[in-house]
Amino acid sequence: MKIGTYAFRGLMVPVVMGAITLSVVGTDVRSIAQTADPEMKIEITMKNQAYVVKGHSSPGALTAIVLRNEDTVAHGFSSNLFNHVTVRKEGDATEVKGHGVKSYHVQPGKSATLYFTKGHSAGRETLQYPFWCDIHFNMKGEFLVVETTGEIGGG
Repeated sequence: MKIGTYAFRGLMVPVVMGAITLSVVGTDVRSIAQTADPEMKIEITMKNQAYVVKGHSSPGALTAIVLRNEDTVAHGFSSNLFNHVTVRKEGDATEVKGHGVKSYHVQPGKSATLYFTKGHSAGRETLQYPFWCDIHFNMKGEFLVVETTGEIGGG
């Protein structure tokens, strides 16, 4: 069977572009994979002047904290953890620095994701990180970084 010149050219462009994309992706697969699909996720919804928290993280894992403001006013998200890790922000949050702690302000109806990796801690299996709204001091919460070792279920 003979392939027409136009059909052959039509197939070559996607194949060549795919090969170029794979060679570029291959140089930094971990960082691209981290951006697209973090290992751990903590979801924090701001609603009725309170935080609703779901999820946890593990030391050494890329973690995404998803902030959703379902309230009618802006809220902040501050934690001392942010003094000890590098944070990459995506979405609709404004980084605010003050009083020695970073805060991320999210307007009503908006959301943002904060990516970070927390290292291992010597001798502690669970670390609790408090967080608070630097705008509304009555809003407080915590999330957990849980380290598991050994076999699950004992034995």
